Amino acid sequence: MSFIDNAKRGKAAPLFIRSAGIITMDPTLGDFVTGDISVRDGKIEAVGERLTPAPDAEIIDGRAMIAMPGLIDAHRHLWEGVIRNSLPTDDLFEYFQHVNEGFGGHYRPEDAYLGTLVGALGAIDAGITTLFDWSHIQTNRKYTSAVLAALRESGLRTVFAYGPAGRRDQGATWPGDLLALKAEEFPSDDALVTLALGGLSPEHVPAEFAAYMFDLARDADVVNTVHAGLNGMGKGGEILEFARQGRLGPKVNLVHCNTLSADEWKAIADTGTTVTTTPMTEMQMGQGVPPVQKARDVGVTISLGVDVETSEPSDLWTQMRLIYGLQRMNTFELQFAGKEHPPRIDCNDLLNYVTTAGAAATAMEGKIGSLAPGTQADILLLNARHINVMPVNDMRSAVALGMDARNVDTVMVAGRILKQGGQLLGVDLDALGRELYASRDYVFAQYKFELPSPAHRL
Repeated sequence: MSFIDNAKRGKAAPLFIRSAGIITMDPTLGDFVTGDISVRDGKIEAVGERLTPAPDAEIIDGRAMIAMPGLIDAHRHLWEGVIRNSLPTDDLFEYFQHVNEGFGGHYRPEDAYLGTLVGALGAIDAGITTLFDWSHIQTNRKYTSAVLAALRESGLRTVFAYGPAGRRDQGATWPGDLLALKAEEFPSDDALVTLALGGLSPEHVPAEFAAYMFDLARDADVVNTVHAGLNGMGKGGEILEFARQGRLGPKVNLVHCNTLSADEWKAIADTGTTVTTTPMTEMQMGQGVPPVQKARDVGVTISLGVDVETSEPSDLWTQMRLIYGLQRMNTFELQFAGKEHPPRIDCNDLLNYVTTAGAAATAMEGKIGSLAPGTQADILLLNARHINVMPVNDMRSAVALGMDARNVDTVMVAGRILKQGGQLLGVDLDALGRELYASRDYVFAQYKFELPSPAHRL
């Protein structure tokens, strides 16, 4: 069953956004109080003031809007959409028990499809145009096909990180068939859905197995994204050892990194390895302090992710503000204790974390993350006439600190409009809701899991 009518979304036609405030995230272009954006063939053709639209371009009125690059969620487990908000107080080890060893073992391919689809659509609704999906429900290729179908149907630009099985009794072939999967399902790196490896850290598995995964990702020429540096988990120092072996680099993405040593952080910086932090899960689940300051101390620009919807909100606005408050609070504590403190982050840092740094984490620098000519037309139009931000006295702080998902008026991915006028286009939410509730009932019944408060029904 398809829940999306693509005819209502239209195609990537020539577009012209007129008279918007523009945050380009391009250091050469800068920002525009009032400017225009020309889009053609799914890419940004021009950005500037008083541009002339092409005769065949559809005009989009950008007045009372702020245009910016689409947000990039650099780490999430989308398949968990069916079990959203079901584990509000779980710590990390309770989460592993309930999700990895519990719910995941009872998912059918159709449950993985529905969870992934609703998560992807929720991301689009919140202004996310690219998402790094660490998909650890790959029990067999039926599950892989179901997840990929959902991602492609959603229209979200996604890096599909091929991860471990939800259960191991179904003939799982991860990670050994990564090269075959790439050949069969990912013939082009220009598609909206591309491939990565959801690998495991040498902190958590034997070094030989981790090395095999790092080398496999290198051979496939895909990003290897790995959870690392978590409180109470694994053997310390292994990330440094892998750096010494030459296994880190720009196509390795380390997630969390809360407990890594100073030497490991230096190795990360020296090798150009990317780091993603998911502030709310790290703080709420006991994984450790989000490592924003450790990263800044060595010149690493972090990217941000939502991580899990089992206990966290599905937007990046929340993650930005947690990081903002945390880092600035800590610097003030040092100041009032009479100690030297590092520079405080500002709104420019926050916007970099969810755009340009996300592009680096997904190995798409120069392709996404800014509104420069030649980049993909992944564009947000944010309603600046909404009551929560009027009057807009500073565009960047209004976006980083004042706005949220309700301000997301229009979402465009590769020049195709997926949300407009504050509404997702072509999505049958009633039909999707009915199937989600049926899936939820099945999975919860199979796992014999009781919710902490009464379940709702559509």
